[in-house]
Amino acid sequence: MLKGLPSSWRASLMDPPPPATASASGAAAARNAPKAPSRAQSTPAPQPGTGASQPAAPSTNRILLPVPPRMGIAAFQSGDRFIIVVDNAEPMDTSALRGDGLFSTLSVNTLPDATLIQVRLPDTRRLYLSQQAEGWVLGDRPPPGGDDDRRVINPQYTDIGILYPMRRSGRVLSISDPASGDRLLVGTSTTDDGGILSLRNGDGYDVWPTTEGVVIAAHSARIDLKPVPSGILLTEDGKAFLDHGRAVYANDVDLKWLGLRDLPLDVLSRRYHEALLAAADSDPFHRFTRRLDAAKAAFSMGAFIEARGILTVALQDDPEEAALPDVRFVLAASALLSGDLDGASMLDGPWPASQKRAIQLWQGLYLASTGRNQAEAAHLLARDFTRLKSYPGPVRDLLLPIAAEEISRHGAPDDLAALDDLPAGSPYRLATAFRQLRSGKRDIAYAAFQTLAGDQNPQVAEKALEEKTSLDLADGHIKPDAAAEIFDTMMPDARLAGREATVRLMQADAYMQARQWNDALQAIDVARAYPDMTSKDKVAPLLSRALTGLADSPPSGPEKTSLLHDAATLKVHLPALPPGPQKGNILASYGKMLLKLGLPDDAAQAFSDAIPMLVAPDLRALAGAALAEADIERAQPQEAAQALARTDDPTLPNEIRTSRQVIAARIALATGDQAKALSLLHDSTNASALDITARIHEGRGEWAAAAGDVRRMAADIIPPTGPLTEAQQALALRLASDASQAADQPILGWITGRVGDRMLDGDRGRVFKLLTAPGGAMTASQASALP
Repeated sequence: MLKGLPSSWRASLMDPPPPATASASGAAAARNAPKAPSRAQSTPAPQPGTGASQPAAPSTNRILLPVPPRMGIAAFQSGDRFIIVVDNAEPMDTSALRGDGLFSTLSVNTLPDATLIQVRLPDTRRLYLSQQAEGWVLGDRPPPGGDDDRRVINPQYTDIGILYPMRRSGRVLSISDPASGDRLLVGTSTTDDGGILSLRNGDGYDVWPTTEGVVIAAHSARIDLKPVPSGILLTEDGKAFLDHGRAVYANDVDLKWLGLRDLPLDVLSRRYHEALLAAADSDPFHRFTRRLDAAKAAFSMGAFIEARGILTVALQDDPEEAALPDVRFVLAASALLSGDLDGASMLDGPWPASQKRAIQLWQGLYLASTGRNQAEAAHLLARDFTRLKSYPGPVRDLLLPIAAEEISRHGAPDDLAALDDLPAGSPYRLATAFRQLRSGKRDIAYAAFQTLAGDQNPQVAEKALEEKTSLDLADGHIKPDAAAEIFDTMMPDARLAGREATVRLMQADAYMQARQWNDALQAIDVARAYPDMTSKDKVAPLLSRALTGLADSPPSGPEKTSLLHDAATLKVHLPALPPGPQKGNILASYGKMLLKLGLPDDAAQAFSDAIPMLVAPDLRALAGAALAEADIERAQPQEAAQALARTDDPTLPNEIRTSRQVIAARIALATGDQAKALSLLHDSTNASALDITARIHEGRGEWAAAAGDVRRMAADIIPPTGPLTEAQQALALRLASDASQAADQPILGWITGRVGDRMLDGDRGRVFKLLTAPGGAMTASQASALP
């Protein structure tokens, strides 16, 4: 263990507590203060009131620091030491704090107003902090769940100084750094608010990278740091101060890689002009660096296309520079804000581990632009939303509304808190309306959308009208076909706003609610063809739904014409669907259409493609039966039998099993085995089964058996009242013919009474009357002579 503090270390409290709290220091307070338990991470905490903790078993990579939640901490690295400053409001028991391995160098020194914990770092490894109920866990590996999603502190300009936001700040102490001798102002936090990501050089001070809290190296006595309710405030002579054009950021990505500067637009423009001149006058050795500076200057003033163009030309002359992460990042960010999503795809990584957390904001912007994984995009943007507020005006004015809307539409409840303090303006009122809608304040949100639908900003107005129309449709205030018409009137504005594809998909949904499947598919096709379509993940479900509706809907006109049109539509769109049960169902419906159109070969192929995609046993069995029917029509009974066999399942319901038995009988007939067919259909009351057995008996001249089968069919198919269809009349005539040849007067009497005077005039009516007239029984030769 290290003994004592370096001689240069001194600590003093910058914000003395009230006298009542201050009296807690000293020996008497130490005796009376409750002792905080201390243990290695793997050791259970002792029960309160049991006295000092006993030494615990060491942990190789994590150790628990027994810091009560009312105490604030800051953590940072100085030289080869990792330092944790605890702003003790009361003495803290550290007698049992032990460690091994890396933590064998851990030392603890208690001062009247602070506790200093130090660990020597033998190499470049990082240390991590995470807060738990018992204190803070210090480890040389990321905490469970990873470190990428940890909070960071993003400084903000305010009217009273530079604010380092914290949910609950601790105290501020002044410490002398042993490595440099600098006066360090240390702002602590009592909650896990994270730290500053990278070094920031200001005028008269430096902001150090921290793991937790804020550390300012003050080179001027005028620099002051103090706690406020919303965090830690940096001032000069107690007041706000200009930072001479240097942006207040917390990481290298914004400040160094992108070179952002929060300056007035005229100053940004002059800076860009000067950077262009410097690039033009540069020698070959400095040429790329000067061009990169010019690209960054263009970026800060919102000239993203120019920034991308400058860097593209520079890389053509010096292609080896493209390997540098900062160069790649400027190029990708410029591409994103120029509308080139392919060029911006580099933002999705990979990037150096040390910059991974800082890059998440731009990854969120990229995901939001692509329209995929929008919940993740909203979360990443919410984490660093305050960073955007400090960006240069031209960049901020573009990105902040995008981020606000993405968070409000797709953020989790915790993410929505980032929108608590939005600027004025209709884009932010729109984001607030989406937040209200998702928070259950539907009436307030609807009123806001209704107002914003007439906003002068065409993009805001178009989005508000979208949402108002969707709410009206969902609430039943307008019909689906009317909603589709309203969406159609939005297209010019939607095209200008870059949202035509989104509105087309909303229109497709309205058409589907109106069961206008072809119109829905047309709208989806237009959306898919849109060059900047960012809702690709929404297309497949809508397309699948529209194709399913089309496949399952009855013909909308003459049957054959309608079937031809629908089958052709399905054939064109099926390749766009990903393989899966939904596509398998649609393929099966497509195969049935082809079978009705007299195309058994094409139908068999559709069924064969569908079966491997179907998971449910009943759906596989139905598709297998349909394939067997196609094979029967193709005169391939053996293939039909195989189709039934490979789609069989012992759990099939009786209805499906009976229908497959009928197909098995048809296969037997196709092979000439009438006895097997009759055996399979023995005692079956299924109409299709009765039809087959009746035909077998008719073919054999077994008229009594045939008449009995047809009689059972007719009882189910021919209604006692109402007009008769062509098929019902044909069935009645068939029964009369079979019963007449069997001389079965009871059946003839039954069918006469069942039909009554509903038989149509013409040959069919005259033959029926002749067959059912008293004494109308005839021989087979007489029946065959009838027209």
